[in-house]
Amino acid sequence: MKIIAFIALLLTLVCAQASGAGDSLDLFDMGQILDVKQCLLAKYNCKPFACKIGKFVYGDLVCHYVPVGFVETTTGAFTSAVPFVGTALSAIASKAGQQTGGTGQKGDNHLQFFEAHVFNVPTYWLLKYQLPFLRLCSYPEGYSWSINYLSEMDAVNWRTGISDYLSMKTLIGGSVAQLTQICPVTSVSGSSDANGLNPLGDVCMGTWGVTYPRTGFSNAQSEPVASGIAAYRASRVVAKPWLRTVLTPKNFNANVSLQLGYPKWGKPRNCFERGLTPALWDNLTTKPTKGRGYIWVLWDKVCCCKTPPGCLTGG
Repeated sequence: MKIIAFIALLLTLVCAQASGAGDSLDLFDMGQILDVKQCLLAKYNCKPFACKIGKFVYGDLVCHYVPVGFVETTTGAFTSAVPFVGTALSAIASKAGQQTGGTGQKGDNHLQFFEAHVFNVPTYWLLKYQLPFLRLCSYPEGYSWSINYLSEMDAVNWRTGISDYLSMKTLIGGSVAQLTQICPVTSVSGSSDANGLNPLGDVCMGTWGVTYPRTGFSNAQSEPVASGIAAYRASRVVAKPWLRTVLTPKNFNANVSLQLGYPKWGKPRNCFERGLTPALWDNLTTKPTKGRGYIWVLWDKVCCCKTPPGCLTGG
């Protein structure tokens, strides 16, 4: 069955490439967005005979990162570069008040606003297409299509953060972080400790500021940074949807790795934790055409036990 599915995907990719994506991104384009070199290969680890398959049988322990979700941020409401997301937006546009945010406000030249769309496309066979001889772990997100969150459906909360203000825990955490400026102090070069964990949970976005309230507005001078802030906040809305309009909740890890996938990759770093100083990844990507935006990939770690021999036998 795996071989049949792989062949079917290859045919789909070839047809998609031949027809061209036009002004939108098809499944083949989504595969090209994935930076497998920095996000998967650079962190790939396989230890022969390091895990147990049975009582007396040992297998190869494989650990690597996989794309568990995507976040599209756009400068216009009800617009998307991803066809199936755009179809969903079109379906609700006529019933929803097409309120738009602003990218500026009097007295604050850096205020920016992004809508956010969190979704998933089946990526497992896209990875196998690019890395056919590498042993990879399967993961639930690798085989499914889903739309988790459309900020246009959560317009009041996404613009005001009112639900976060009603949550004492997040309000106190965000307020303390803002008052003490603990986010930039503790995470100038990233947002995790030596164990890969953020001691402040998801309250901080490192040098980007605080996560709460989770709105599409930010004061980032750089547009890609403002987009990254909106993307991370949207992922936390999906993970903690209290009083928010979320289509498909998903328990995203607060410490996912972020990858800028569209319209250009970050340079020189392109797989990093939220809050990483922009100097290491913000290549000052030119502003996308009106209504278009950026697409981020959320990567998380998976491990599995593979049947030996060897760590590079495929399968």
